[in-house]
Amino acid sequence: MEDKLRAGKWLEGLYVLFVFTLPFATPINIFGARLQFSDLVFLAAAFVWFVSFLNRRETFRFDLFYLCLAAYAAAATFSTIFSADPSHSKLAGKFYLLGVAFLTFNIVTSVSILKRVMLAWLLGAGIVLLLSLFGITLFYVGFRDASQNIVVHQGYGSLPPGNYPRIEGLFSYPAIFCNFLAVTWMFVLALWANNCLRKRSFWLIAASLFIVDAFTLTPGLGGIFLVTGYFLWGKLKSGFGRLAFVSGLLTAAAFLFVTSVTLFSNEPSGTQITQQIAPSVRVHAWQTAFETFLQNPLFGRGVGMPIANAEFTDPSGSTHILTDAHNTYLSVLGESGLFGFLTFMAIVCFAAVSLIRWKPESESHKTIRLCLLLAMLDAFFYQSLTGSYEDMRHLWVLFGLAVAVGRSVKVNN
Repeated sequence: MEDKLRAGKWLEGLYVLFVFTLPFATPINIFGARLQFSDLVFLAAAFVWFVSFLNRRETFRFDLFYLCLAAYAAAATFSTIFSADPSHSKLAGKFYLLGVAFLTFNIVTSVSILKRVMLAWLLGAGIVLLLSLFGITLFYVGFRDASQNIVVHQGYGSLPPGNYPRIEGLFSYPAIFCNFLAVTWMFVLALWANNCLRKRSFWLIAASLFIVDAFTLTPGLGGIFLVTGYFLWGKLKSGFGRLAFVSGLLTAAAFLFVTSVTLFSNEPSGTQITQQIAPSVRVHAWQTAFETFLQNPLFGRGVGMPIANAEFTDPSGSTHILTDAHNTYLSVLGESGLFGFLTFMAIVCFAAVSLIRWKPESESHKTIRLCLLLAMLDAFFYQSLTGSYEDMRHLWVLFGLAVAVGRSVKVNN
């Protein structure tokens, strides 16, 4: 029994460390492979779990969730087999993400562990938020190049260049950082409601998060207004709460609209031509991604293959081609076809339904369920309309947490 408890503590500690390192996403080269530090920690945690399972110190709990994971694994495998170029497959990455969800489900067995995981997530996010605030300050002092200021994104994309930074934290793109912060914000609210954060700490973190998130300047920003408004509506049950929800809903819709249209076209010379409202470059990416799906409806073009083909000229006059669908649903359809899309959405919907069906016995646990659902609503369902996030490690942690809470977690503190 003592060996089992010791192995369990080691396993939980490694998993908590994995969650803590998620926002430190700058890749490192190891034997020619570009990995994140969190990948190494995860491999260590997975190894400890496997050895403990072989020694009967960890139990394998059968659940229908595994059928969803296995079905998506099969879809990704078939997509690779029938890929337009199997040599560029990222099948190993898909299995890794499935492993993240699997391990999360098997480790998070109580609300107390869930809270420790959230606190580890918040601690890692807090460090990157401080670095980002410092980076914003450095930008206005004069350190504007990404080679000097590691939290600043190089370039402005389709936005006009100006005297402002786009913050990506330690991720590769501002949109991914915004997506990560969407989950972080819901964890902040859950921990605060469960008295795991002091009032002063809560407001300090909240202010830092909203400031940094605003500087990501991505369409996903609308989601934080949507879920915050819904949270206030559910908690306050007042006119102000309803106003907050309606305002959040309208703001989220406005972000979607602005993302979908443009009033300007750019010339290679860098000049802008005013025109009537026209589809944005993202819409063209969506259209070409859907065309890719129509050409490969069953198994897609292949895991890891470019899905979109949208050419555009940015405000600086440089011409680019978007090969990313900038939409999770279309990205999965184009990459792994209808089979992959249905099995992937089965995982997501299984996680959401598991949370909805969970019957918490206290108000604090009800808040945890609400925050996890809102995290999925923002980071996946809403932000997936304007970005491709199906391969984000932190989202697969969220999927695993949702299923763990809804299906197997004990409601003890």
